[in-house]
Amino acid sequence: MQRIILYDIPCKLPKKQWAPNPSKTRFCLGHKNLPYEVIWVNFCDLAATMKGIGASPTAGQRYTVPVIKDPNTGAVVSDSHAIAKYLDKTYPDKPLIPHGTHVLIETFETLFLNTVTAPSFKLLMARTLEIQSDINREAFIKSRLKMSKQTRWEDMAPEGKAQEMWAALKKGLGVVDGWYQKSGGRWIMGDTFSFADIVVASWTGAWWNAILNEQECREVHALHGGRWARLLADVNAQCNTDLGSFEKRSRSFL
Repeated sequence: MQRIILYDIPCKLPKKQWAPNPSKTRFCLGHKNLPYEVIWVNFCDLAATMKGIGASPTAGQRYTVPVIKDPNTGAVVSDSHAIAKYLDKTYPDKPLIPHGTHVLIETFETLFLNTVTAPSFKLLMARTLEIQSDINREAFIKSRLKMSKQTRWEDMAPEGKAQEMWAALKKGLGVVDGWYQKSGGRWIMGDTFSFADIVVASWTGAWWNAILNEQECREVHALHGGRWARLLADVNAQCNTDLGSFEKRSRSFL
């Protein structure tokens, strides 16, 4: 079997990976034991590269990552949910999305983001900017301003509101912890592992461990009886991966 190609955007951290959506695809490929390689694409080259391989734009007609190119079938697939569906259809062993649950899982991620990341969006974006390489900073700022309907990065910075946003993030995690408690198992669907758990691990582990400092990571990992550190470890074990390992940083807005 030929290696599937995963397109991702690098940052200046040693491992380069940070973005939660490509992390979802890494977990998916690992879960299915599918070999892959990564092609790193800078923000400024993203649209041209994606057009060049025949990738489709995603929400808002923007070119984003992840995108996979499967040389075994010739398929080029954009968007992490679409990729998970493609992998289940093409490589059905160890399904990611149980039959009939695609809409539920897609809705779950929207609800998760609205509950946890939306109230702290500006804080998380400011922290994410810190790890962008020089070549990607301008494009990152432009894209996030457009996403948040702001005109100046100064309006995105969380000065004076960091504690409030941090508290909102932890409050949102408390809500999600309640969902897991009601599931009756270690996964959001009880004893059934699914793409929904990959979603949570990608946002709270793979992304946050790249942008938060050591103290902040420890605080998140200790919440709710260690729920989030344990979930990341469980998803890594389930997917034969090692994503979300902490990369030491020092700055804090808190």
